[in-house]
Amino acid sequence: MRTEENNLDYAIPSNKFYPPHIDKSQSLLRTRLLTTNLQDTRHNKKVIVIEAQAGQGKTTLASQFLDYNNTDYLWYQVGPEDSDPVLLLSSLLANLVSNLPDFNSPQLTTILTEGSVGPLDLTRCANILLKDLDRYLSKDIYLVFDDLHLIEYNALTNSLLEHIIDTSPPTVHFVFISRQPLELKSKILRNGNQISYVNTADLALDNNEIEELFNNVLHKEISRQDAMEIQKVTNGWIMGIILASHPISGRNRFWLEPSGAALTASHDKGHMLDYFQEEIFDQIPENLHTPFLELSILQEIPSDLATEITGINNFSIILFELSQDNFFIYSLDDKQQVFRFHHFFQEFLQRRARTQLASSEIARIYSHEARYYLERDQTEKALTCYKNGGDYKTMEKILQAKGMNLIARNRTITILTLLQSIPQETLFNHSWLTLYAGLLRIDFEPQSTLPFFNSARRHFIDTGEETGELITLSQTIYFHFVISGQYNVGSELLQRTETLLEQLKTTLPVPIMIMAARNLASGYCFFNGDMEKARYFANMASTLASRHDIRNFIASSRFIQGYIELLSGNRAKYLREAEICFALFNDPLVGESNKLTMRVMNLCFLSMTGDHQNYSRRQEALQKSIDNKVIDQTVAAPYLFVWGSSNHFSRGRIVQGLALLTKGLGITSTASTDHMHSQILQWQAFGYALAGKDEKAIKLLSESADLRENAGGPFYIAFHNIIAGAVFTRLKMFDKAEETLEKGLAIAQSISSTYLTLCALINRSYFKYESEAHEAAFDDLEAGLSLMKISGYDHFWSWEPAMMTKLLGFAVKRDIEKNFAQSLARKRLGINFSDEGEPIPLLKFTLLDSFALSIGGEVLFQAKDLTPFQRELLGLLITAKGQRIPQDKIQLELWPDNSPDNARKSFDTLLSRLRKLIAPRLPVDLKKYLYIQKGILCLANCEIDGLKFIEAARIGLSHDKNGDQLQAHNAFQTAFSAYKGVMPEDTFKSEQVLAYNDQLIHIFVEFATVWATNLAKSGQPEEAIILIKRILQINLLEENLTQLLYRLYNQNNNPLKARDTLEGYRKALIKAEYTEEEITEFLDEITTA
Repeated sequence: MRTEENNLDYAIPSNKFYPPHIDKSQSLLRTRLLTTNLQDTRHNKKVIVIEAQAGQGKTTLASQFLDYNNTDYLWYQVGPEDSDPVLLLSSLLANLVSNLPDFNSPQLTTILTEGSVGPLDLTRCANILLKDLDRYLSKDIYLVFDDLHLIEYNALTNSLLEHIIDTSPPTVHFVFISRQPLELKSKILRNGNQISYVNTADLALDNNEIEELFNNVLHKEISRQDAMEIQKVTNGWIMGIILASHPISGRNRFWLEPSGAALTASHDKGHMLDYFQEEIFDQIPENLHTPFLELSILQEIPSDLATEITGINNFSIILFELSQDNFFIYSLDDKQQVFRFHHFFQEFLQRRARTQLASSEIARIYSHEARYYLERDQTEKALTCYKNGGDYKTMEKILQAKGMNLIARNRTITILTLLQSIPQETLFNHSWLTLYAGLLRIDFEPQSTLPFFNSARRHFIDTGEETGELITLSQTIYFHFVISGQYNVGSELLQRTETLLEQLKTTLPVPIMIMAARNLASGYCFFNGDMEKARYFANMASTLASRHDIRNFIASSRFIQGYIELLSGNRAKYLREAEICFALFNDPLVGESNKLTMRVMNLCFLSMTGDHQNYSRRQEALQKSIDNKVIDQTVAAPYLFVWGSSNHFSRGRIVQGLALLTKGLGITSTASTDHMHSQILQWQAFGYALAGKDEKAIKLLSESADLRENAGGPFYIAFHNIIAGAVFTRLKMFDKAEETLEKGLAIAQSISSTYLTLCALINRSYFKYESEAHEAAFDDLEAGLSLMKISGYDHFWSWEPAMMTKLLGFAVKRDIEKNFAQSLARKRLGINFSDEGEPIPLLKFTLLDSFALSIGGEVLFQAKDLTPFQRELLGLLITAKGQRIPQDKIQLELWPDNSPDNARKSFDTLLSRLRKLIAPRLPVDLKKYLYIQKGILCLANCEIDGLKFIEAARIGLSHDKNGDQLQAHNAFQTAFSAYKGVMPEDTFKSEQVLAYNDQLIHIFVEFATVWATNLAKSGQPEEAIILIKRILQINLLEENLTQLLYRLYNQNNNPLKARDTLEGYRKALIKAEYTEEEITEFLDEITTA
């Protein structure tokens, strides 16, 4: 069979991109419809829908519309294979590349040929194609999809088409041709203003058209009365009229039907089948009758296959001649090597074949057809043929040998559709078919896969097929890890899986090896808490994936390695894995499902470490990049509520945390598993304990404990006991608190989790502190804080303000990691502690964009409340190194013309008045904040937004220099959020403060330039553009950034914005008094870079 050549790993049917040949001399021009329903000379309709019964001239009308309007178009002949959206996308790309000169989409081609495309990837892939098409097109084009009704397993394909319709460039239009109502629900189709619609009634020929058809096209003179009679009998159904006038028919029997009953396509088909028997089949030479019956079994008729089946040489000549004589046979390619019967004629032949050919003969034809496609590496078609012939054993052999390769080639939905058409009672009798039916459902119906794996595994055990058993065990482990959360059940499968993998690893295909090792790593980590074995198998999977450069497996293996270190509390090792994952994030060969898991892992880390700001940003990015409906089907959905509530509780937002958990309880099916439900309930119990609702907390904690015992998982059991201890501590149930915390600490130490160990130690310290055993609390607090400091943590789950305040104050008072405790208090509570452990709220100075002094969120003073000299004094002090400045330096800055004595008096008066103004508004003695020490004016216990910005920006630049892009991104995000704008010009006048402002601007431009460049390189142009525009608001003369912005606008097909960028730069250069020659040179450098 001849197929179109393309760069994709997919044999495209010969007629895929060609409209059926229509002889204009034998066609009636539908002028009435073209000038009314389909009047679109200005291309003001986005979609044209032609929806009508068979034989109504839909395709002919579409072809005439395109010719009539002299518009560019591409034809796409839809087939059953397009039920697979990946194949549809591949074919559409091949169509565009084949028919649009110099068009290409290199990134999409790479993804389709080298990557793995799952359901979550379809939108991303479509966006790449549409973006490249938008960049290419300079005028309107129509994409014609003929026979859309042939799409069977259509949910994902329909979603893909809906997205393409709604997001395609304005120059792209669509013609959809179908026998059945479209199931598409795109916004454009629902709106209706941008569509033209033609249905069966519209396509029916009226009296004038029937008369014109006979007289001018068929060259048979009829009267107006004849035309009216034909219209009455056929209802204007074109196929009925054409059949009646077929050259072989001498009686025109349809429209002279004496009963007077109207004839339509939905009319009893027996009448039409009689016609094919008497008027078509009987006219074919008798020696071709049996061959035609045999060939009717085939969906398409390649001439060489026809010769093999019938034994007749040069069968293509026979088929071509009959097609020329209008025997309802059509050529599908321009070389007349592939044919098909008209569907009505094929139905007639198939009915006859079933009565005249033995079932064994029909099975032989299917088998022959299957071998034909198998020899040409068209495995999917071969499998379909074997399925049609009921040869399930051969299907099993093919899938056993080639199944993984088919998955790697993105044939998932094609094979799944085929397997779904097999009755389940039949399917479950064939182990490899059952296995692949489960495997291929994972991305679509994950919760339905377990019965398939269990059934297949029983068969494999009975037959001793250990490779099959290993695959089913591996996937069952994955099911309990990702879907069911039944860690106890999954744990029972690990030993047998490990034994099989070690026995078979020298003979297993690489993808099976990687999957089995990766899933074992997941199981040993989450089910058993055996981190050493988890690391061993994760490293095995990662090494194999890297050696063979399989990006999706690299990503999924690194995700597991990252989680192992995250749950262990090895912060540095986790960050190393997270950086590798971050580098894979914009790799086009990494699928969206793996990107989703990496995003979720990062969110877990940000929640565990209390980076609330970046957690919120990352959650927004996750929800923006992936449809919430998709997220709701994964474990990501309930975790967003669990981790989000933890973030609220750690900031004292009890009401918000409880509200979030209540919302999360019923939002998704994944939240109802014992594993997830237990976590939601335990955090609710914690929240109610903080709120003083004891009975409710106890009830929820008890329910959570039962669910956790059923689900299992050492890490989660340990943390459940720790948070239970935290609840009992707050309920003053100290015996229970001690019992659960001891148990939690023991498990944490047994799985070597630094994170849970420090969490348990500090919670146990708090229990002892609250039970007034302060001396006993000392050791646990010292051990916990030391462990936090050494391992780089400054937060853990269940760390909340009341607990922090008491324990950190106690730590400072007792000199337990004093400096570290004070730094934690400043960062987490906005306070410091005196040497006696008394809290001192930080005095916050806002400099960026506006000036203010505040404490605990309450603004005490703004610029207008202070005199110019008071503002200058504070400005000098705030911007001095370490917030310490010699008194004589202030005097010289503020009163340069005064004598030293007078300057000293002015300083004393100014400071005295400032103290009197501020002191009454402060909660503690002013000397805790402002004091003179040996002639140096000092500011203590304060927080300055400018300093926080500088610190975050420098941390980000340092990470960037070291190649740690994830950590750089987080630090840059923090710095960007902190930088509200330049310091207000009218507030400060001293050179020192103005120099400080220049420093802030310089650092902002520096880090933002690095960040914008990184974003552009990593395929995030929208974010880069936002950042660059923010920088250019400060300095329009930043040439490199202007150049980058200009390039990004052009790459995103926005030439108007690119021109505006150049014009803004030109005006800035004029304002800066550059010469015309210099300006031209600068602009040329930007446009030619």
